[in-house]
Amino acid sequence: MKSLYRYSLLILLYTAFLTGCVEPYAPPAIESTTNYLVVDGFVNSTDGTATVKLSRAIPLSSTDSPPPEVNATIFVEDDKGNRTTLQGDQTGNYTGSGIPLDMSSKYRLRIRTVDTKEYLSDYIELKESPPIDDLKFIPRDNSISVVVSTHDDTGNSRYYQWSYDETWEYTAVYMSGLIYVDGEVLTRPDDSYIHRCWRTLSSKHIIINSSEKLQEDLISEFPVVNISKGSQKLFIKYSMMLRQRVLTREAYDYWEELQKTTENLGGLFDPQPGKVTGNIHSVSDAAEPVLGYFSGGSVQQKRFFISLRDLPDNLKAYQSVGNCVQDTVLLADLPDYSPDFNELIGTATAGPVTIGYTYASKSCADCRTQGGTTTKPEFWQ
Repeated sequence: MKSLYRYSLLILLYTAFLTGCVEPYAPPAIESTTNYLVVDGFVNSTDGTATVKLSRAIPLSSTDSPPPEVNATIFVEDDKGNRTTLQGDQTGNYTGSGIPLDMSSKYRLRIRTVDTKEYLSDYIELKESPPIDDLKFIPRDNSISVVVSTHDDTGNSRYYQWSYDETWEYTAVYMSGLIYVDGEVLTRPDDSYIHRCWRTLSSKHIIINSSEKLQEDLISEFPVVNISKGSQKLFIKYSMMLRQRVLTREAYDYWEELQKTTENLGGLFDPQPGKVTGNIHSVSDAAEPVLGYFSGGSVQQKRFFISLRDLPDNLKAYQSVGNCVQDTVLLADLPDYSPDFNELIGTATAGPVTIGYTYASKSCADCRTQGGTTTKPEFWQ
């Protein structure tokens, strides 16, 4: 299974503003070393897999992506002395499969980096997640909310976390029926149409909730995501694959604190104004901060779809032409036509005579320019 969160925490020691001053105060700590190890790890007892993402933290002022920590040696160890080695790649992702996970055992991570430093997580217990009871959408004034419901009759869950992959179908404004190849205009082959696409994105924000203060261990219609009216996601069909897992109280406290931090800046991928440490520690240097968390347990999944016809009339919206326009290239000007920036739409005629071809920019006639792919997902209905 993919890692629950494919990200690296960007951190900074302190961000301070002097109260009452017009100019923000930037303390010297801003320039200090922030090259801390960042760990995001999870063992999935549902399919016997483990995923760990390693990277290095970067300063708030940096515009670079967090550098991956590669060529590390990572083990998943249980409290009985068994261990499994994870295999890494050049993006800092380490994975393992076929791990004989036992819900009654406890597990930890052991990490050895190429600079010979060693890190250990605390031993964790694996948490069993109850099934997802319901996943649906609720209409709002100018949006829809996708909400989830779940419960645990045993009362052993209490602390929940969700992530999702969302996929939607959309089209380019214009359909390109022709293709320009080596100075010749041809009918576009059936397998090369670029009008209809599907795009998939994964959740970026921390989504958690607790039933701790309730008599029942029940989560009812908790909003996972909000989609505004007029979003491209709702023009044709939208699908979400939601994943649910249960956290320990300690893990929940960690994610809650990190959520508070990231919400102040707008997103999980934004630089952090302060370090939020988890359950991973340096063996080589007890004073070295290590960021991130290692947890594990079963994962419940549920997929649902929303079609345009499922929406109430007041929330239905349709794709507009916007700034997209068609132009015409005459036959005599075809040698100067640029297929690198445009796509042919159809034939331009004067009566029965073909005088040229209509075209539009790629952004208006090639759906792939909006981040999607023309390959239809296997799960699509």
